[in-house]
Amino acid sequence: MKRNKVKVEVFVPLGSCVCNFAPLMEKVGRVTSRFNDLVEVQTKSTNSSEVSKYGVQDMCVVVGGKMKLPSNFDEKELADAISESIVAAES
Repeated sequence: MKRNKVKVEVFVPLGSCVCNFAPLMEKVGRVTSRFNDLVEVQTKSTNSSEVSKYGVQDMCVVVGGKMKLPSNFDEKELADAISESIVAAES
């Protein structure tokens, strides 16, 4: 049975210097690497049309289209959010 991957959307200011969001991307990478084939990470601009869908105003991470974490999230928060989304998808 093929699982649907949990979507992890990272909203960053793509038009600015990478140094502004590199720490956030590194943190997301450290956490999502633990979930290998269970997550799909997408990087999106804070200027994209999707920001209104989630109420995004600054850099943040949206997990499973529901849970929004600010850029200063704790790595455990993101890991827990991904785990919850995986469990919800399986039920």
